[in-house]
Amino acid sequence: IQGVTIDLKADDAGSVQYTAARSEASVKATVEKVISTLNDYKKELDRLTYIDVEGDNNGPLAMDPAVGRLKSKLKALTITALKGHADKNIYLSNLGIKTDSSGEYFFDKVTFGKTYADNPEYFSALKDDNISTSVVTATATKSQFTKIPSGTYEVKYDTSSSTWKFGTANLIRVDYNGGSRFTSVTYPGLVIETTDANPAAFNVFTGKSFSQSMVDLADSVLTASSSIKTAETAYRTSNTDVAQKLVDLEAREKLLTTRYTTQFGDMEQSMSQFNSTKTLLENFVEAWKKQK
Repeated sequence: IQGVTIDLKADDAGSVQYTAARSEASVKATVEKVISTLNDYKKELDRLTYIDVEGDNNGPLAMDPAVGRLKSKLKALTITALKGHADKNIYLSNLGIKTDSSGEYFFDKVTFGKTYADNPEYFSALKDDNISTSVVTATATKSQFTKIPSGTYEVKYDTSSSTWKFGTANLIRVDYNGGSRFTSVTYPGLVIETTDANPAAFNVFTGKSFSQSMVDLADSVLTASSSIKTAETAYRTSNTDVAQKLVDLEAREKLLTTRYTTQFGDMEQSMSQFNSTKTLLENFVEAWKKQK
């Protein structure tokens, strides 16, 4: 069992029975944490994209296509099978993670209990990447930098090409400790070891955990080429343009204020002169009438 260390406290000539079991409480806590995280993430996306059909209280990113695509990717991620963890695909619904009519995630105690009783190893797919084999006579390991698409790959000898295969990729075989060691040019860092020199066909399971898939989704959002980053750049550019336009408008406002103030002053002066002229003419007319 990879990753397990056993310390022997005393010599014993006989056999020693070692028993290990997953903690149901810990597994349940992990499932509930995943549910809480998914709901928080969904709630924030819903807030950003909220459309108020009866008022003007839309979310700040309502109708934004980039965030809309992100919501779709999150939904697709939660309903897509977790491949390469066992001989069957695993779904979040198998682990007790389900959605109600509003899209909210909730804990299904009955489904959780059934899966925990029948296939407790399925829950490892939530947190741990997997690479394992279908037989005890073979082991498979890979470098942390080796990227193999999740799935089931058959290791067998292809008589038509006289080549060992890992799925459709070629394997290189060498003798190793009385058995065989296989490596791959297609997947550098992959190592498969068998106790048999010419093993019968068997499967290798390689799967990405759900948590790693969430990390990859977040990373895709943050990359410079992502639609979210593109939208952010567009918003920043638009914000800069608007700010510059406000500065220009403020300057124009000052110019117009000065212009119209000057014009108003000139008009007021003209009106004063006109009133004086009017008074002068009225007095002239009255004086002229009296002379007649």
